Amino acid sequence: MSGIETRVLAGRYRLLDPLGEGGSGTVWRAADEMLGRDVAIKEIRFPPDLDPARRQEVTTTALREAHLAARLKHPSIVTVHDVVIEQDRPWIVMELLSGASLDRTVRDRSPLPARQVARVGAGILSALITAHAAGVIHRDVKPGNVFLTRTGKAVLTDFGIAVVDGEATVDRTGRLVGSPNYIAPERLRGERGGPVSDLWSLGATLYFAVEGVPPHPAATPVAAIGRVLTEPPRPPERAGPLAPLLMLMLDPAPEARPSFDAVAHALGELTAGRAAGSVTPGSATTGPVASHTASPVSTGSASPGPASAGSVPMGSAGSAELSSTARFPSEHPRPVPANPAPNSRRTLLWITAEVAGVAVVAGATLGAVLLLRGEPVRERPVAFSERPGAFATPVDLCGLFPASRAKQLLPTLAGEGKPTNDGGCRWEATGMGVEVRLSNAKQWGKSPRQAHELFVNRRNSTIPSGQNAWSWSDIQAGVRSARSTGPLAVKSTGDEAFGYDVYENRKTGRLEQSYVVMRVDNLVLDIGYTVVDGSKDGPAIRKGAHTVATWVANALNKQKAGG
Repeated sequence: MSGIETRVLAGRYRLLDPLGEGGSGTVWRAADEMLGRDVAIKEIRFPPDLDPARRQEVTTTALREAHLAARLKHPSIVTVHDVVIEQDRPWIVMELLSGASLDRTVRDRSPLPARQVARVGAGILSALITAHAAGVIHRDVKPGNVFLTRTGKAVLTDFGIAVVDGEATVDRTGRLVGSPNYIAPERLRGERGGPVSDLWSLGATLYFAVEGVPPHPAATPVAAIGRVLTEPPRPPERAGPLAPLLMLMLDPAPEARPSFDAVAHALGELTAGRAAGSVTPGSATTGPVASHTASPVSTGSASPGPASAGSVPMGSAGSAELSSTARFPSEHPRPVPANPAPNSRRTLLWITAEVAGVAVVAGATLGAVLLLRGEPVRERPVAFSERPGAFATPVDLCGLFPASRAKQLLPTLAGEGKPTNDGGCRWEATGMGVEVRLSNAKQWGKSPRQAHELFVNRRNSTIPSGQNAWSWSDIQAGVRSARSTGPLAVKSTGDEAFGYDVYENRKTGRLEQSYVVMRVDNLVLDIGYTVVDGSKDGPAIRKGAHTVATWVANALNKQKAGG
């Protein structure tokens, strides 16, 4: 058993299961045994070659992030409960959110309807108003830092690179920090930026939410910087009545962007299903910190107000007419002069020097100050046929591999696999077992396209839960309370795959089951390895599940090739 699986921090926080993992650390589901509630704990891991001075700097920055978030009280800002220092590393205790980031939601499913995006924008805008009123500029508003809970609330996360009025805007190495597609033009030019820079980033984030791509799509960070600085946003195609507001928020000139109050009113109207009315361009506050007297934005309706002189009419449903006052550079990148002016040369040199830093901002060195999220399960590019797949009739799942092979994982296995009532198969030994089952019993004769849709639905319905119960009497596993993770990335298996783990909930906190959900042609299967006797730790159980998945994939592909 791995010691980390049952670790208790500060005598009260029991780590239960990982919710997300990256190069800089892990976010855990944990039980606060003092208050009897579940929390999320962000574990910061240092790269092994990090020198003591940099370790201290990363620790200080992580604590600063926690302190910043803790001082901001708002329903759309993630709540920080506590900070624990153990083994000279910070562990940040936060509220446990159930859902997924906006980035993952859009990439795994599809762009959101304009009205839902307006609701998301209203919540995040209200959070930014609260932060700005406290002197905090977020500086990293992007789809990955907006979390959509299962109750529909949008929450702003990751204050790791936020600044307070008076602080510097780059780290000690001189890198610009942020994601190029969502950094306001003035910050890309080397200016400090301010609240209106967050407004631009919010506009870019909402654009991605409704369009499915950033406003300046580009293949590389370098290209993204160039397009943000020299080109107008891609014309919206799906945004409908939200489009004019987004284009005003994305004006390259900070002073030309609308005010926070005007944006809040427009988003409130769109959320309520009404026309957005009029928004005045050029009224945004451009100073380092804006003081807003407006109350937090409601995600429901907003009372209509009179249009100001010079306001730009916002289109009703189906209208996306833009104001001519939105000032964008020409449609094509401008050529660089042979002898640029001093200020232009400084900007170009700054961009050249910063590109590498922008490209690696989420890497190991700076990654420890970021709020970790579950890594998205990336799909490999595949071609989906609409014709019936290779498996038109039921396959004997018990015959996919022999008992002698199963004994590699189940040393005391005494017999062959046993068919189950749902068409699956189980190999059972004392304290451990292997199972292969169909994700849906009616898959025979379906097309790979239909199987892919089943796979995606299966993945989207796999959510973290702490209220599970299961038993398996034939391996002497009585009824136990359990916790399951959301989708986890796994090594390449079959045509596409993801994993999830199941932990014992109260007594030991051990990982006891690991599953791989895999598609092979027109079949989607759940493949699991269970160990309840404590003889294997978490990594070994995960490796076992992947081993069985590999056996199954190889056997099915062999049958497919043989016709």
